[in-house]
Amino acid sequence: MKDPDEFSNLIKDRDIGIIIKMVRCVLNAKRKNLKKIDMFDITFNDRSSLIFSINEGQYEELLTNCLKDLEKAEEYELCAEVVKISNTRPKKTKEKSLENEKQKENLS
Repeated sequence: MKDPDEFSNLIKDRDIGIIIKMVRCVLNAKRKNLKKIDMFDITFNDRSSLIFSINEGQYEELLTNCLKDLEKAEEYELCAEVVKISNTRPKKTKEKSLENEKQKENLS
């Protein structure tokens, strides 16, 4: 990459390639119970470098923030992985789950 601004712009512009890489990295970290991950190690044209890391406490926030981007890009399998492994659940799914539980209770 040319400079840190170029990387920053990719993040701000919500580049789907970067988002997919970040989500896969976090999913892998959650499966392995890692406390911290280095997502990107970037060297710029001037030979300076940047290591983009996140801590375990930021995993859920990243996954939640990226879920809509994945849906827009029609990355449905990756969306399913995110929902399965994380505490992130789409609002409709939570509501349907509560309805199903109430219906089961009423049948008992």
